[in-house]
Amino acid sequence: ARAAADTNWLKAGAIGAGLVIASSALDRTADGFANDHADAGWLRKSTNVGNAIPWLALAGSAVAAIDGSDPARSRTGYAALEAGGASLLLATGLKYAVGRARPGENAGNHDFSAFSGASGRDSFPSAHTIVAWAAATPFAMEYDAPWLYGVAALANLGRVGSRKHWVSDTVAGSLLGYGIGLVFWESARNARPGDA
Repeated sequence: ARAAADTNWLKAGAIGAGLVIASSALDRTADGFANDHADAGWLRKSTNVGNAIPWLALAGSAVAAIDGSDPARSRTGYAALEAGGASLLLATGLKYAVGRARPGENAGNHDFSAFSGASGRDSFPSAHTIVAWAAATPFAMEYDAPWLYGVAALANLGRVGSRKHWVSDTVAGSLLGYGIGLVFWESARNARPGDA
């Protein structure tokens, strides 16, 4: 809670909203490319890898968390698992609240039906990307390893390439996942024995 309270959410929200809106200019172009190349073997393989990234990140985080040989790595693993779980819950709620049509529905990237719960109305944000970025961020911050964001970005490519999400869905997932991961990493890093 302390880490979240120290964040300027208004500024972060304004920047994030601007990035998501700007990225929506790529929605139709990227989906058209994915649709035109749907039968390409390289695209299918790439999307399979990208779609597996969040679950591999959570599995790796669990291994790091239970391995007690390095307290910093264990603490970081727990932070990544907590961030991944929190991000999945947030994504689930937002998907229902926003009700954006998935690309495969062929309804367009501006088709929203808030709180509908209908099938195919759960595009925004991408749960795969939010989890991948939330799990990657604590490790990237702890070990000064920004290349981990490149690995997390494979989830973005996988979701757009498989026509499950618009580019802007994955950008929103990335930003939200990064923010959640950062909060959980800061919280774990600043935790002291005896803190509740």
